[in-house]
Amino acid sequence: MLGKIGAVGGAVAVALCWPFATGQIGERIYLDTLGQYENPYLAVSSDSYQRGYLSSEAVSKIELKDELKFLFEDEGLPTVWFVKHHVSHGFMGVSSTSELLVDEELKPMANALWGENVAPVTFTTSTALTRKTDFTFQINPIEATEVNGNNVAVSPFIMQGTVNAKGAGEFQYQLPAASLTTTAQEEMVLKGLKGGGKGYLDGQFWIGDQSLTLEAVSFKDLNSEQSLDLSGVAVGMENILTQPEAAEGEDKPEQQLANSNHVKVGKLVMLDGSEYSNFNFQMAFSDLDYPSLSRLGDMTDDLEEPLTEQQAKEVSDALDALVAKGLAFSVNDLSVLAPEGQVTSRLNMAIAPGISNISQNIGQIAQNLGGDIHLSLPVDLVEADPLLSERVDMLEQSAIVERNETHYLLDMQIEGDKVILSNGDQLPFAMLFMLFM
Repeated sequence: MLGKIGAVGGAVAVALCWPFATGQIGERIYLDTLGQYENPYLAVSSDSYQRGYLSSEAVSKIELKDELKFLFEDEGLPTVWFVKHHVSHGFMGVSSTSELLVDEELKPMANALWGENVAPVTFTTSTALTRKTDFTFQINPIEATEVNGNNVAVSPFIMQGTVNAKGAGEFQYQLPAASLTTTAQEEMVLKGLKGGGKGYLDGQFWIGDQSLTLEAVSFKDLNSEQSLDLSGVAVGMENILTQPEAAEGEDKPEQQLANSNHVKVGKLVMLDGSEYSNFNFQMAFSDLDYPSLSRLGDMTDDLEEPLTEQQAKEVSDALDALVAKGLAFSVNDLSVLAPEGQVTSRLNMAIAPGISNISQNIGQIAQNLGGDIHLSLPVDLVEADPLLSERVDMLEQSAIVERNETHYLLDMQIEGDKVILSNGDQLPFAMLFMLFM
């Protein structure tokens, strides 16, 4: 019986002490997370943390950096923001609700947009003892409101996701609708914004994928009824790290980064009413030496203008290492259906490994360059522009460009410092650029 009573008493003691334990763990997680937080645009630090038994109160300080800071300064907005957190200590983890604290100078505008004493932004998290965190970030809705003569209506923007202890995670967000009408009678209407991603931030680079889709957006001049309209927009990017296999007897090679990007637009209606459809753009880099690229990315925050001698050397060394191991670039698809006809193009270029000290002699690239170029332009599109038509006629006379009934065609291979045309003729690579200038 005494053993049972002792066990029950021990359980009660644990239950009573556990909120205090999770409070300590929560504070440690909070401080550790801020200490490990890296972002090229923001600096986040702890302004205060008051830990209690069942709950704690904290304030985080957010300072904008570099280009983002200059942008806010130009708009007359604060560059230092504070976020208030209410933290609850649960049995199996820690949860928090956070609100953006509005600067006194901005309170009248915030009250007009969101309502009296309504937080513009809220952020809720639930963190397990494993440090896996589920979060919801929300910009609260703005009803149809007149502010300084401008009419604004925005649905709630909601982002939800999960982050693990190592900083990797996934997220999804959506903004159903937004509209703005200015005093100059200009109107912007947005519908169906959705997006998301999965991966982690490694220094300057997102390793993983991100995507965005937009049902429609229009920009209209209400005085003239002219508008620019886009629909069916999709944007995506992906960064993948790979580990090449080492040749027998050689050291393990460095990681390589492959980057791909795409943009699609279902329809674009210009101010003059002309329509363009099925716009596609796909661009990719591959075989990028990741340590060299990371060094170049890290240095962008510290570079001074003009560069010091040491900075110039560091940039040159990183660039030399990046090019020495080879890289590839491609525009797999750049196409659109224009009123004059179908436009298609693609470009593939690769620099073979083996170049040393490229920063001292950039001309070495020509010896190690390879690839191909394809371009197809409608005759009507070319002839509509006198300057373009004159230049294409010259290229046709030089047998660089061919013409059929509907299109001008350009097809060529790049091999080192020469270009091989579709008819087999060869040109120096430098001459090709002189002809296009």
